[in-house]
Amino acid sequence: MPHRMVTVALPDALYERARETAATASISLEQALTQFIALSLPALEDDLSAETRSELAALPLMSDAELWQIANGMMSEEQQNQLESFAEQKKSSPLTAAEQAMLTHLMEQAQHLMLRKAEAYRLLARRGYKVFPSSGTLSD
Repeated sequence: MPHRMVTVALPDALYERARETAATASISLEQALTQFIALSLPALEDDLSAETRSELAALPLMSDAELWQIANGMMSEEQQNQLESFAEQKKSSPLTAAEQAMLTHLMEQAQHLMLRKAEAYRLLARRGYKVFPSSGTLSD
């Protein structure tokens, strides 16, 4: 994999934390910083559109409040109802071309929303937030 050289000025406290972590792990500071950056940035799948990749790449730069807003986002009630209606209709009879196109569009919107929500939750968890209440059992 090709490498690029980057020079970054770090605050002393952050530099010391990184240096101590690298020493504890018996790796170089460069290796530690590379791992920190790799873990902090979202994995961008090749099959995602450039627009979606850019949108996901911007999430780590958002405030906690902005991430919570994304994490709690939902499709409109009208869109949810349409999606459910088309899905139910499809079980009993074929959809028209227009209905199938609308169903496909709604499914793409839902997938995009879920992808953004998942990444927002991941980032919030990395920032120390408890994103889902734990019940202590898997059956709850």
